[in-house]
Amino acid sequence: MIEHIVPPAVRVVEGEQPPQGVSLFPEESAIIRNAAEKRRRDFRAGRACARLALAALGVQGTAIPSGPRREPLWPPGIVGSITHCPGYVAAAVTLREHLLALGIDAEERGAAGNDLEPFICTPAELDRYRDLEYPHWRTLVFSAKESLFKALYPLRHFELEFPDVEVALEPVGNWEEGEQARSPAMVSQGRFSVSPARELRSLAADVERIEGRFLVGGHHIFTTAWLTPNS
Repeated sequence: MIEHIVPPAVRVVEGEQPPQGVSLFPEESAIIRNAAEKRRRDFRAGRACARLALAALGVQGTAIPSGPRREPLWPPGIVGSITHCPGYVAAAVTLREHLLALGIDAEERGAAGNDLEPFICTPAELDRYRDLEYPHWRTLVFSAKESLFKALYPLRHFELEFPDVEVALEPVGNWEEGEQARSPAMVSQGRFSVSPARELRSLAADVERIEGRFLVGGHHIFTTAWLTPNS
């Protein structure tokens, strides 16, 4: 799914199950030595996809350690992102000459409920989307911000919070309605843009330059965000 909402230069490996037969490097295994089993499983799945995505760029035999915020530390000249949730895992990578930053995210439909509204959404977003007939808008806004954070943190090392930015969703066509909205086979897609909701100083320009895409298909919501060198 994510391969449909990234630029052509991005290589994506994704699936309901992680690739088999891909081993961790010792420095990767050390990261999860004391982690809970779910964390270990998710880490292995993400690194397996990432290894194959890098191979598609011609980058072989390199470990992908983690930074202070658990962000993947890619080889020089590479930008990328990893995501995993129940029933899905993916990695996306490209050369830095094509994109300055890249973030991807996947969530189960309905992962973000009413109780999370105050933490995810700004007042302007609540005014804009609360009466929307599409039932999973909260998860879509949450995921769009996650993709943004994953894209910008490795580039600027600035930790954004959910209330710091506002997302404007631009669906292609109409949102799913009525009986169709309850069918997991239905797909909606579109773009999103992001703007600062508070003073972010020099980071504001990056936020406003982000290009975002989303796709809703099956039981999941997928989002991507990136910066081009000349955007």
